[in-house]
Amino acid sequence: MSLPALRQPAALATFLFVLSPAVHATEAAYDWLVKMNQATRELTYDGTFVYQHDDSLEAMRIVHRVEDGVVQERLVSLNGAAREVIRDDRQVTCYLPDRQSVFVEHRLAREKKFPIILPERVKDLKNNYIIDLGKVGRVTGREAQLVVINPRDAYRYGYHLWADIETGLLLKANLVDHKGKTLEQFMFTQLNIGHAIDPRDLEPAVAGEGLAWYWGDTVETSDSEPPPEWLVERLPRGFTLSNRIMRKNPTRTGKVEHLVYTDGLAAVSVFIEEAGQDTKSAMVGSSRMGAIHAYGNIVKGRQIVVVGEVPAATVALIGKSVVAKH
Repeated sequence: MSLPALRQPAALATFLFVLSPAVHATEAAYDWLVKMNQATRELTYDGTFVYQHDDSLEAMRIVHRVEDGVVQERLVSLNGAAREVIRDDRQVTCYLPDRQSVFVEHRLAREKKFPIILPERVKDLKNNYIIDLGKVGRVTGREAQLVVINPRDAYRYGYHLWADIETGLLLKANLVDHKGKTLEQFMFTQLNIGHAIDPRDLEPAVAGEGLAWYWGDTVETSDSEPPPEWLVERLPRGFTLSNRIMRKNPTRTGKVEHLVYTDGLAAVSVFIEEAGQDTKSAMVGSSRMGAIHAYGNIVKGRQIVVVGEVPAATVALIGKSVVAKH
């Protein structure tokens, strides 16, 4: 249909009628993303979910309480090595009994961990992703609406998200590559929403006595601090710097500069620290674990490591373009 033809009232009305369902479907898909975000901020729930990647299957119990706007959460591994994670708005505490260790770190931002994986501003995703509604199905015995998020290029993955029809809580999430192959999956297998949480269920079962405690001091940079000495010259479209942090590694001496780049959904971390004397232990080249890819390099005596739940090409592009400013 030509542009002049659209100036005719009848033709324009027909065009808008055809276009309208697609526009409404897209808006409805964004509405569901907003509903998922609200559910994670407002709902109290207790359940078990599984995480599957490659040939591995992990099961976790999650206890999540929201009271007067304050979020508390406890994660407990149900298979493999014993693990517990206690999270609130201020810090994350990881109990690792097999390593006789407890790691404590400050929380600097809203972490994207199942079932919280979406950014606060879901409309910002439209530049890098195509978002549509899928079919209604069933997950964990509950009706769920499928929302499909497809990337606009090969530098990020796609997502298939199933939201609880009743509450909006994310019940299942598949991370998919550009061919639609599932790379990893999170899914609730048992879930109670809205019931009262016993405060004892938010306490660690692992006693901290006798364990070595490591405190990761993290300091965000401010405008008054010196400008960064390192620069990423090439980034995939849509990725911007969201955080620049100086971290103190609790198990090593010295500080690690941590740069976080994100497109709102995918995130890539760039770690920069002094390279060790033993060059054989340095990380150089690519590696992979599940959907997580990493790329390492040595630049001017610094170990550069780029890590993200993104395709290998993304971390390689970023890793090869990290340069010293001077």
